[in-house]
Amino acid sequence: NLLNDKISGKNDVKRLCKIPILGSITHNNKSTNLVVFNHPKSAISESLRTLRTNIQYLSSDKKQKIICISSSISGEGKSFCSINLSSILATTNNKTILIGADMRKPKIFDDFNLNVEKGLSSYLIGAYNLKEITQKTKNENLDIIISGPIPPNPAELLEKPLMDSLLEELKKKYKYIVIDTPPIGLVTDGQILMNKSDINLLMVRENYTTKDMVANIEEITQKNNLNNLNIVLNDANSYNSKYGYKYGYGYYEEDFN
Repeated sequence: NLLNDKISGKNDVKRLCKIPILGSITHNNKSTNLVVFNHPKSAISESLRTLRTNIQYLSSDKKQKIICISSSISGEGKSFCSINLSSILATTNNKTILIGADMRKPKIFDDFNLNVEKGLSSYLIGAYNLKEITQKTKNENLDIIISGPIPPNPAELLEKPLMDSLLEELKKKYKYIVIDTPPIGLVTDGQILMNKSDINLLMVRENYTTKDMVANIEEITQKNNLNNLNIVLNDANSYNSKYGYKYGYGYYEEDFN
């Protein structure tokens, strides 16, 4: 146990960091990242519904909410969470838009099989307008703006006043604006966006994120004046929750294995 430098559950996070844990997402054993769309009765979809409920209590005075999702490093599940959280928000008839703001290592376009030629980066340089970069999904309440072509200066683009005006324009149409940002522990892009949002979620992945990274989260947030930050534990061990769901909610059994 002394040699293990990875977090192994909520207790490790609570011991190392005072930032509240908003929820947990169970391990994804499906062959797709679009779990909410393709497996709505699965345990992982249910854990995302719980996360959605908890989010409703945050910034309750805001009619429209900007939600930034980030991580300390790559691989902790921020894009996966962004995709499925926006999907689960849209299933409650709330107009939702997902913005792929990770312009250094974009992923979202691949899962949704979207046009990669125009997106956030091309909008911020004035090449396309908002209508042209907004793409539809099979859920009528969920739209997507992908990151677009990889630019040489993503941080400078995100600092433009045009980014602020984009968010204000989106608030007129959408209740939830979910932004997939780059890892805040690696580049400044995520920090720029998280200072513009109402709710900030930081992914921490079980048996992947190191204890040192969790211990440094508070230092990163204080240094960059990040507010409204909550932790989401990803890839959580779902053994106990499986037993509970099977015992009390049998109609989810079909998707547990």
